[in-house]
Amino acid sequence: MEKDINILVVDDEDYIRDSIKLMFEEENYGFIEAENGFKALDILEKRKDEIDIVMTDLKMPEMDGITLLKIIKERYPEMTVIIITGYPSLETAIETLQIGADDYITKPFNVNDVHSKLRKALESKKLKREVALLTDIVSIYESARFLSSTLSQEEILLEITKKLIGEFGVDGFYVKLFNRKFTLHNADEEIITFLDDEFYAKRVLILFSSAREYEFKAVCNGKNYSIIIFPMYSNDGLWGIFAIYYDSKKKLSNIKKEMLNIYSGQISLALQNSLSFHDLSDGYMQTIISLSNAVDAKDSYTRGHSENVKKYSKMIVDEIGFPSEFGKYMTYAGLLHDIGKIGVDTYIILKPDRLSPEEFVEMKKHPVYGKEILEPIKFLGDVPYYVLFHHEKVDGTGYPYGLTDKEIPIGAKILSVADSYDAMTTDRSYRPRRTAKEAIEELDRCSGTQFDREIVSAFKSALKKGKII
Repeated sequence: MEKDINILVVDDEDYIRDSIKLMFEEENYGFIEAENGFKALDILEKRKDEIDIVMTDLKMPEMDGITLLKIIKERYPEMTVIIITGYPSLETAIETLQIGADDYITKPFNVNDVHSKLRKALESKKLKREVALLTDIVSIYESARFLSSTLSQEEILLEITKKLIGEFGVDGFYVKLFNRKFTLHNADEEIITFLDDEFYAKRVLILFSSAREYEFKAVCNGKNYSIIIFPMYSNDGLWGIFAIYYDSKKKLSNIKKEMLNIYSGQISLALQNSLSFHDLSDGYMQTIISLSNAVDAKDSYTRGHSENVKKYSKMIVDEIGFPSEFGKYMTYAGLLHDIGKIGVDTYIILKPDRLSPEEFVEMKKHPVYGKEILEPIKFLGDVPYYVLFHHEKVDGTGYPYGLTDKEIPIGAKILSVADSYDAMTTDRSYRPRRTAKEAIEELDRCSGTQFDREIVSAFKSALKKGKII
């Protein structure tokens, strides 16, 4: 006995519908009838989620079965349709199956044949649902795995959008955190305003003291939406909401809602990781800026030098088109390239005249000191080595090790150009500044000996774009 199985029978003959109804009573199928295709479509529009199978006659006035089949498959592609025909032929069977019919039954009816084909159709429908469910579960798992692997809020937003809009078919989503000014969404402004007004922290705390989700209907922009709110938790308790909304004519199964509830937990965890990383990165940057300022404070003539080297290094990185991750490290390197000067005697740093050979030997130790200071800081990556080698020259006459072209890391070559340009274009205790044009001429003159030619070329291009030269 089948329970909760509803079959829509479409036939213009009353006696046909009545005979099918009698057959259904034996199996306890739910029976819904329509005397023509237009009424069938009206029923489907209102009750499609209740209907498991449509059985339709081929020969009907107003709208024939082939036309009805085409419309059903266009509007409801997952609907199971069985064709009823009193004129069976191979051509008819092939045509209906090609359009999308799942099977066909001939008149006059053979009761056993009808029941057998219905059971077969229901079993096939059940299998399709299980496959679809498994596909959704795998898809959510893969998405959750991706979310756990990224710290980028932009990537999190794109992944959620792809999953919910592209695969689950919802109209939009909205994530709001209560303990900081943060939202993540692709919802329109009216939906956002509505959710902000209705779901403030105090109300959400009360609402989800016992509920796992909250579902309701609302009108926004003149459209009727179903909205589901899921709570998001951190180690400190409820910290935000995850909301989805979709056309109220659609229906989400309880299994899909459960999957979305689980998914909201993965989104919450991904955001916690991302925000913690950004907070940590901000803390690192403040520490780096403080260290940079400590170096610049030793010499009033070089105040702001580290910030300038950072800026010029970033210009070169962007001009060449290096990845943003490398640009981040060059930001650190620019700010910290002279950190080793902390270990050099202040007298030498502030000396108004050119350094003696002995003093210059001491000054040349600052890249080594810098590397020793920075090397224990793991998040800096290769930055300590960019700092160590930023006074090396491509012809091998630089310091501290006399490395040649290919032995010098690209980050150190960038620092060398940025550092030299800023040194030439700012006042020093022992000489006045040069003009930008004069500094570029010096970079050109030393290309291929002191500086990397490609780095100098990229820097000149960046300066022109910035209208500095």
